[in-house]
Amino acid sequence: MGNAGKIFSTLGTKLYRGFILEKNINPDEIDHTKINSILIVVRHRMGDMLCALPMIASLRHKYPSAKIVLLTNESTRFEEIFKGVCSPVDEVMYYENGLERYFGTLHELQSCKFDAAIVPSTVVFSGTNHLFAYHSHARFIAGVKSIDYEKNPVWYLMNIKNDFDWGIKKVHQIERNLDVIRQMKIEPSVKSINIELSSESREFAEKFFAEKFSERTKKVIGIHPGAGKKLNIWPAERFAELAAKLHERYGSYLFISEGPSDKPYSSKVKNLLIEKYGITDSAILNGKLMITAAIINKLDLFITNDTGVMHIASGLKTPLIALFGDTMAYEWGPAGENKFSIQSPNDSITGIDVYTVFKVCEKLLK
Repeated sequence: MGNAGKIFSTLGTKLYRGFILEKNINPDEIDHTKINSILIVVRHRMGDMLCALPMIASLRHKYPSAKIVLLTNESTRFEEIFKGVCSPVDEVMYYENGLERYFGTLHELQSCKFDAAIVPSTVVFSGTNHLFAYHSHARFIAGVKSIDYEKNPVWYLMNIKNDFDWGIKKVHQIERNLDVIRQMKIEPSVKSINIELSSESREFAEKFFAEKFSERTKKVIGIHPGAGKKLNIWPAERFAELAAKLHERYGSYLFISEGPSDKPYSSKVKNLLIEKYGITDSAILNGKLMITAAIINKLDLFITNDTGVMHIASGLKTPLIALFGDTMAYEWGPAGENKFSIQSPNDSITGIDVYTVFKVCEKLLK
């Protein structure tokens, strides 16, 4: 929570509530032809933002000529993902924390004169996010009143809102975001993540494949043994054993993707492959996010922990297997005909055995 959010909490939502006149709007009365500017507030992590992409794309489809502004933070990596490709928003604004920056951001928002503001609170309720939407002076502010009977402390800042039982019904994060705009009588036109790759990233991937995987007839299988959250990391020994089995079964090349903090895990897998299984030709790349995405897009199969790159891979054409421990796959897992999630039977990532993953690999590699 940023400084503004802490101050808001200190004042107390009940005290602030006394100064707000709640107004509810009947969505049937919205004249969509008069919505020319839209604010979207998504300030969490990359996975949250990617799950919101179908919602953002649907808004762009509904309002092709409207100005759409995304208020976000650096952790969503939005501009990095859309660098060099067509973005679904016209402008990106950032707010991290700090009281001075908070009021500066409010001033910027108010000068935009928004017709609608969307606050898709599908994970947590952020007072700061709702304050930005409310003080943008948008005519329509859509969001969430409660999730599974947990009430949004600042529900009164929105005029289009409902109670949702997403957790009870095991609703995926993509659908949760889409439900927020369905309240405005907007039927989503996009229901899955779609990642577009720049020509620069594609060219790098082509050169990387030509250098590392020269025999084009051999399959190339990728793994991502790291994750931002330690509880989401499948043991390196099991990744190495799986890779060795796949290498023996298919004679495949192996690609190991590596994020900024993943080196201890990827290095351990590579060393195990060499020392225990005699496999010396695996290739590791610690590259920029979208360069890694372009390489993943050319793989025959990608196996990954539940982490940011999993959400990127879910928007690519490559067959994907995602491993889940205590995080629920029904909520965060990749969607699509060649996308599979494997949920641990005991809420620990170590509950997933190599044989189970290998059998799914065989199915996808047929």
